[in-house]
Order: sequence, then C-alpha cells, then structure tokens
Amino acid sequence: MALSLSGNLIETPFSDVIAVLRQQKATGTLTCGTGTNEKSLYVKNGHIIFATSKDERDRLGEIMVKIGKITRGQLDRALKLHENSAGLKKIGAIFVENGFVSPKDLFNGLKMQVHAIIYSLFLLTEGLYTFEERLPANVIPLQINMEELLREVIQQMKQAMQ
Repeated sequence: MALSLSGNLIETPFSDVIAVLRQQKATGTLTCGTGTNEKSLYVKNGHIIFATSKDERDRLGEIMVKIGKITRGQLDRALKLHENSAGLKKIGAIFVENGFVSPKDLFNGLKMQVHAIIYSLFLLTEGLYTFEERLPANVIPLQINMEELLREVIQQMKQAMQ
C-alpha cells in the first residue's frame, strides 16, 4: 500500500509527521518548505538515514568552516574545483583528496550537517511538507540513532529558550 503524506506544518507538527513515517516503516523522501528554504529528509524502513538542505548555511563546507576543520580559503578552493568538475565530484571527496580533512573528519562533519538540518526541521512551525516513496540513488546512508538525536534536539531547544 502506497503511503500518501502531505500537508501543512501549521496543522501537523514535524514531530507528528516523523512519528507516522516511523510507525509505517516508510521508505522515501520527506520534503519540507519551499525554494531556498527547502529541506529533505531521507527515510528507510522508518529510520532517518540522511538529510539535505537548499539553505546555504546548511552546506557541508559552511559547517566544516564553522567547526574549524577547514579554512575559508580551503572552502573557496574546493568550491572552485567542484565547479571545474561540473559538479560531478562531491565536495566532501574534494576536501579529502586535497588533504583538507581526513575521511573521519569528513564523516563527522556529514553527521553534524545532517543533525543540524534535522534540528532545524523540528523548529519549523509552518510550511508545506510532502512525502514521496522513493530515495535518490546518491543518498549516503548514515546510522542515525533517533532517540539520541531527539535528546539532542530537546536539549538544544531548552538551551535556546534560556
């Protein structure tokens, strides 16, 4: 049976949408927001495996600069190399190939990026969402512990309120 899920976050909070996907053991892509604020969550058998965002602040390079793993100059150089490859080479691969970060640092940066995107989705109180029962071929599945992630989200929300 196909899972049809779409609506407005004003009427159905993001946490409720995630609960339905988890309960139904859904596999596919949940997209929230529109335009430059569009974020996507990739779910397999009810578990979040990855997330992406069109928001510039959520880009992997920006996060790697923010946490001090690469410099702004290294990011600029990597973006130029990415552009020269016509976008065929992933930015993370460029970071590692050029010795800017280790594979372990890249993996940790990816996890941090995904966690930050998911956290921002929990903060959304309005906007449209749709779920499609398909996953893009290029999704890199990460092992994301939902209980741990929810604890982090709740902790961050408490800190933001103080």
